[in-house]
Amino acid sequence: MNINLNNEDIDIMKTNFARIASYFYKGVTVNDALREAIMNSIQANATNICIDFQFAYEKTLDGEESNLGNLNKLIIEDNGDGLTRQNIDAFLEVATEHKKNIGGKGLGRISFLNLASTVKVESVSNEKKSVEFDFTFKTDENDIKISNCNDEQHSYTKIYLSDLNLKHPKTQVVSCVNFVKEKFNLMLFLKQQETQKKISIKFLVNGRLFDEVRSNDICCFKTINHINNNCEFLIYAFKNKEKQGVRIYYCANNIQVKPVVISETFHTEYVFAITSNFFDEKANAERTQIDFQSNDKLAQVDMLLATPNNNFEKELKDICLDVIHNCEPNIKEDNQKRLGKLEEKYGYINFNDIDVNSLEFNEKNIIDSYRNRINQKEDRLAMLLDKPDISADELVCEVIEQNKHELAKYIFHRDLVAKKGLSLTNSNENEDVLHNLFFPQKTSVVVDDKTENNKNHLYQSCVWLLDDKFMSYTYTASDITIKKINTEIGSNDFDCTSEKRPDLFILYNSPEESELLKDVVLIEFKKGNIDYKEKTSAIDQVDEYKEKLKKIVSNINNFYCYIICDFKADDVDIERVMTNRAFTKVFSNNGCMYYGYLPGSKTHVTFVSSNSIFADAVARNKTFLNILKGKNNN
Repeated sequence: MNINLNNEDIDIMKTNFARIASYFYKGVTVNDALREAIMNSIQANATNICIDFQFAYEKTLDGEESNLGNLNKLIIEDNGDGLTRQNIDAFLEVATEHKKNIGGKGLGRISFLNLASTVKVESVSNEKKSVEFDFTFKTDENDIKISNCNDEQHSYTKIYLSDLNLKHPKTQVVSCVNFVKEKFNLMLFLKQQETQKKISIKFLVNGRLFDEVRSNDICCFKTINHINNNCEFLIYAFKNKEKQGVRIYYCANNIQVKPVVISETFHTEYVFAITSNFFDEKANAERTQIDFQSNDKLAQVDMLLATPNNNFEKELKDICLDVIHNCEPNIKEDNQKRLGKLEEKYGYINFNDIDVNSLEFNEKNIIDSYRNRINQKEDRLAMLLDKPDISADELVCEVIEQNKHELAKYIFHRDLVAKKGLSLTNSNENEDVLHNLFFPQKTSVVVDDKTENNKNHLYQSCVWLLDDKFMSYTYTASDITIKKINTEIGSNDFDCTSEKRPDLFILYNSPEESELLKDVVLIEFKKGNIDYKEKTSAIDQVDEYKEKLKKIVSNINNFYCYIICDFKADDVDIERVMTNRAFTKVFSNNGCMYYGYLPGSKTHVTFVSSNSIFADAVARNKTFLNILKGKNNN
């Protein structure tokens, strides 16, 4: 079936298509219009582009002009080829062959109409024709004024965008300048390489020069020619110490098309622009992507086009990375330091598979990747539990793997507490700080009590610093009077009125109401600048506490007392007192302790330095973490 269209029908189609395009081109900004205008100017072979931001400033109460004005007009001028007959046709239509050949759809200028209520275009072409018209959705050839001009008139194009429809009229020119630099620096550089002509973009504010972007100021520090399977690639390397990140851009017809982001956080910005006839041919019409087909398909499409092998992208990437490694010889050392800090913060994670030579080293990505793997394993474990035919071996294997992570994380967090305690030894911190590290003061916990106050006691307790078995306590009292302890776990037969407050009292293996034998732990803290007599007097103090507490707790099996304070292994005064009391000296990782048994009260007493306790805890945690992470403990 044949369909005949007259000129009126075609005009209607043009108009409707423009309206449809404008419908999908909402939320237009100044930068959208600048991108379209500058792209058109460069493709029209302009070497001087001028953008004038026209602001209207309101008067203040004292008659002075406000510093912040409203942007109401844009004037964009260039010295390019001007609007030739071909350019005019392309300007009035969308998706023309002309636009396709230079990497555009022609929809961008719709941004002019959505941004401005009035758009006026005037131009002198290199054909020595003067062109002038108001651009609207309905503009056609009949609305264009074309006249001859003298031979001395230079070509130019000038676009006036007036009565701007801006959501934020107080547009900052500096943000527009930065946008243009980001979007067009590579294009300006590549265009200059191709034409050997310098290109300048000037930014004016109400006719006064504000800033300027010049192609000859954009310098690459290295150029590399690379050939793969007779296909030639030209690599330009750029460096900026003021910015971060590593990116590789495949460029087609001087337009950056496909970005390959290597790193967003590398301390110095490296940008690589790679050009090739291969990219020019294989980029889509809009120059937004490149379709890399297999060599077999390419051979079928174009026998004359030199095509690289399937590994060419890796080769190009490796060349770019080699450039950076040559410029940054300390990458491995720097990454090792960064990895060391990660290990300090996340000591439960095994970082053995991290490549410290990589430019893509990124702390956030490393942690996120680890967490994703753990979450996936947990999800897989949950799915396995729903499978009725799951084998015991497979289930146990998955459970062990997941438990390894949880246990390592728990041990690492315990290690942070132990190291904090180690930093407090031999310091001027008072006794309360040391006490609260083990268990919060003025608190007591009856494990069978299900009240809100007792829900978090296991997370607050660090009595594992002495021994993990003490974490199985059934009752704990921290800086609580013996009188209150009696009311909480004692029998009604004993009327206790003592206001003495043991630092930390623990009933750890059986509740008081049980008839089983019970083990009791009593801890006293001695911190600060006190002499050896006051430190050793704690032995008599715990003996006194024991006599009162044994009336509260029945069926005591063992009574363990720990006196924790600061002292050095070579303290002769403390050693003399301990020897006289028949205590035995025992050395530990980073200090010493004295152990003795009081036969009269049947009490085991350990007089131990805080340094020794925390150093031993750190050593235990380190050994455990290394086992979980599969490391040698040497």
